[in-house]
Amino acid sequence: MTSGRTVAGGDAAATILAAAEACFERFGIAKTTMEDVARAADLSRATVYRHFSDRDSLIMASVVRRSRMNHDAARSYIRNWPVFADRVVEGICYDVKRGRRDPMMHMLVSPEQMTLSTQLLWQSGAAVDLTHELWGPILIEAQQLGELRKDVDVRLLSEWIAELEIMFISQTDGSDEAMDRFRTKLRAFLVPALLPADG
Repeated sequence: MTSGRTVAGGDAAATILAAAEACFERFGIAKTTMEDVARAADLSRATVYRHFSDRDSLIMASVVRRSRMNHDAARSYIRNWPVFADRVVEGICYDVKRGRRDPMMHMLVSPEQMTLSTQLLWQSGAAVDLTHELWGPILIEAQQLGELRKDVDVRLLSEWIAELEIMFISQTDGSDEAMDRFRTKLRAFLVPALLPADG
């Protein structure tokens, strides 16, 4: 049994998340137990369970934290592209490259974790929610400026973007050639579906 130390509330949650992510990298997401996390954090299991009810909630908290940490930088990068088509294409590519570099995201979308990924990211709606947090304001602004078709459901578009990003994170090697091919597909098939008839 893990006895552990005492840590203040907010500090404990951050400590637990850091320990969990280290365990995910060391043991894999599916094989990491709450006991592993408690031991790595040097906290009691009771303290871990006080902050996170089960392993799935701990995984989800990690995904949400890591995603939101990047939102400001991603939004700034996307807004730097003056043309709407470029914002969409380069923004999605930015997310894909970041996702491939993030060990947690890369593990979650691997074939070994597909069942867990489906449950946590898709059935819960978290993947769409997080994508919409990033893209929603950008797409709404584009719609108001007449760059994006008025009849496009922005949340549904965020869902499509989430699906494209996760598919490509899981299926590509991340090479320059693969990213260029992905850009070509986005410009050929996604962008024309978004532009107004007179765009």
